[in-house]
Amino acid sequence: MRIIEGSPQEIIEYERANSVASRSAPTVDAAPSHEESADPDTGSEVGVLHGSAALSPDDHVALMKFIYGRAGKNDVRTRLTEQFVMKLLAEDDIVVAFGRSSKTLDGLADYLMIRDSGPQRYGAVAYLRPSNGGMSVRLGPDNIEELGEKDNPRIQYRNVAPSDPYKINCPLADDEAFTLAVKLVRAALGAVRGE
Repeated sequence: MRIIEGSPQEIIEYERANSVASRSAPTVDAAPSHEESADPDTGSEVGVLHGSAALSPDDHVALMKFIYGRAGKNDVRTRLTEQFVMKLLAEDDIVVAFGRSSKTLDGLADYLMIRDSGPQRYGAVAYLRPSNGGMSVRLGPDNIEELGEKDNPRIQYRNVAPSDPYKINCPLADDEAFTLAVKLVRAALGAVRGE
């Protein structure tokens, strides 16, 4: 057994130097692929982080390791992803969870699931991929129009099957996208709660 000491950033840099670096996804799309299960009823998630509770040191290291490892060396994307997740976790009605995947070295999928802390009738309200800043939200064009964001250039409409509830992407590319992404997650949470 090897014990590695250091800050989360130092540990991640050590792992990168020793070929445990993550891979980056080729697209901005954040919804899970067919190879990555996100169904909470099948035990396909690990490391569930509950909002409004201080993260334990182990949970904080795991989260930072995931974000820094998946976001690569893109400082803006890493900073925005970290701030976005920490902002969401500051709210008591949000849960952030790591998905599982048999395709990665660490057994984790390349996305975080953002969910309501209540009963899981709908699964995630958003999927966030630190590797490219992509965030798919459980909203459709009608929701975007209701929010007054129809012409916002930071919103991307996904070309998906009509039955796919994740029709909107909002990549975390800059501070304005960060603010919009928070607004979209709040709207998606309201929609699944029937508000």
